Amino acid sequence: MKYVVVLTLLSSVSLVGCGDVPQAVVKPSQQTVQFPKATDIQYVYVNAGLAAMSYAPKNQSETVAQIEKWLATAKPVSVQLPPPPNPPIETNANTNPAVLELKLSSKRQIFVSPTFYMSGHSQDLSKVYHFVDGVISYQVENKTAYFKDPNLYNWLKNDQWQRQFNTKLAQ
Repeated sequence: MKYVVVLTLLSSVSLVGCGDVPQAVVKPSQQTVQFPKATDIQYVYVNAGLAAMSYAPKNQSETVAQIEKWLATAKPVSVQLPPPPNPPIETNANTNPAVLELKLSSKRQIFVSPTFYMSGHSQDLSKVYHFVDGVISYQVENKTAYFKDPNLYNWLKNDQWQRQFNTKLAQ
């Protein structure tokens, strides 16, 4: 009987740390951010793809109204991301998820994207990118706030935005 316990302990100890990915820590937050009103948003773009191309919506006002609705219901969270890999991962193309860019009448720009971090090293970048489920990053200038919004998160991460945007290249 002692032998079985020792073997069980050894097998569970040997698995600890094997391939574990550091996890982001997400907690509710009381932070407040003044989201822009639809009337303050002049242009909306999505930057995506390996060449980081910029795409415009087919119907600007409809898309802006949808984004305004999502932001109005987003719940603030605090996020602690694991440290980046050392040495850093370098690519010669845009491998990040789609980024929603809002250009305001005040000339300010806001960037909204699924929250992610990179951990580990692999030729397969899908094993290096780790997403914080349902959490979006909301960046204004050099400040980033985080919000839980599964609809906006999925719309960007799963390329659902493509149905509402002009994604065909001009010929």
